[in-house]
Amino acid sequence: MATVHDARTLSRRAGALAAFTKHPSWPEFETTIEEKIAKLRRTAAAIALLDEGADQRKLDQIRGTIAALKWFKGVPENAQGTLEDFLREQGLEVPDE
Repeated sequence: MATVHDARTLSRRAGALAAFTKHPSWPEFETTIEEKIAKLRRTAAAIALLDEGADQRKLDQIRGTIAALKWFKGVPENAQGTLEDFLREQGLEVPDE
């Protein structure tokens, strides 16, 4: 069972992470990530179509990088929901926004 201290710490952390999406630079951050992902996909397509054959190791690295970028972008967006789910599982009250 989570303590009140644990719940407060999680709430503070989730709030801080969720606040990133409210920052005026957040749209620029998202755009930069999407542009990077698009560039990686173009690179992967070029590698996959090489006459000498695709370098699977490079393709896997690109796939992993894209997954990491998507995860990184999603952390602030998912923080609040993750916190609320945890609090419910612990039988604690979830405050309304």
